[in-house]
Amino acid sequence: MVEVDYYSFRQLLREAAHRGGRIEKRDTRRWNDYVRAHNINEVGATAIARSRFEEPTPVIIDLGGERDGLYLYSDLEEGCLRLVRQDG
Repeated sequence: MVEVDYYSFRQLLREAAHRGGRIEKRDTRRWNDYVRAHNINEVGATAIARSRFEEPTPVIIDLGGERDGLYLYSDLEEGCLRLVRQDG
């Protein structure tokens, strides 16, 4: 997990919502398809985020670029973490 500038993330989140690339957990089919396709360890990422934020909110950005992925953020604490794959 890497820290992401909260305000840059909020801008990305608005862009993703506008372009149809914001996937929320309640969109079960799209969420599960993305998690499976990208081999995301959602449980591990959530545990790490909970160590930083009281109530992290998960969201997936899927715009077809390098900013895509799982983010966990807290509006209350104005913080954001992104799951980054470590290859090798």
